[in-house]
Amino acid sequence: MLKINNTISSFLTDTKTTLLLATIASWAFMSQSTANEVNEKYYSISQGQFSQKLNDEKRKETIIANKLTTTPDQLTGKASSKTRSTLIHEQQSNSDNALKSATYSSKIQRDVTQDYSADFAIYSASTFVQDDFDDDGFFQTFSVAFDADIYSYTPNQFGEVYALLYVSKNGGPWTHYFTTDDFIIESDSDLDEYEVITTFLSGYATDHYDVLIDLYQVGYSDIVASFSSDDSNALYALPIESADYDEPYIEIVETHGGGIAWLILCLFSVFFLRMNTYQVD
Repeated sequence: MLKINNTISSFLTDTKTTLLLATIASWAFMSQSTANEVNEKYYSISQGQFSQKLNDEKRKETIIANKLTTTPDQLTGKASSKTRSTLIHEQQSNSDNALKSATYSSKIQRDVTQDYSADFAIYSASTFVQDDFDDDGFFQTFSVAFDADIYSYTPNQFGEVYALLYVSKNGGPWTHYFTTDDFIIESDSDLDEYEVITTFLSGYATDHYDVLIDLYQVGYSDIVASFSSDDSNALYALPIESADYDEPYIEIVETHGGGIAWLILCLFSVFFLRMNTYQVD
């Protein structure tokens, strides 16, 4: 009887240890999963240039180049994933325009007419989507083209501007995903239409996204023109997801809390079977 009691005691000790280790492992796994979700980064890559310089072949080359880029815009300062209200506050409180690239100071020295009394407007915008590898109707690559105009009483109606682009997921806050380089616009010409081709790399869940464009004049911190989904349906509810969501579906059975419950049940089953065996003996 003493031998049986010692065996049962040893088994109980081993079982408690196993259960404790299983619980710790489960907690660590779920904590890591939660941490990964919380710390998921918004990464994207964009390239912008005048639309007249692009054709279908050039757009394909740009998309390929985006996907081969190893450093996302969030790590180069071209994108921040900050909200629009935050960036507007930063722009207004920082006359040096901290969001511009390191070449900013040299760009504003170029001999280009700066008409600070001019009026600006974004006349129109258009979009397209591309690359849906899992065939769910949501795309990882999209393009936004917009035609910015300048109106003034000076003989040369030129302006040096740049734009901040934002997305809003299903009506949520506007988040910054790209800052263009400086570019020149001329009166109401459509030859200066500017296009930004973007691939969302990670962090952007499958959903419908609206787009907003804020136009700035180089050297000034205030917005001179805005254009969004409120102004054009072309910027409304784009079906987008980042590349980490756009993968062919493969069914994977994951073990979370339910798996641990089955493990505990199995261990107790083994325990009672052993107990019955000792009682029979």
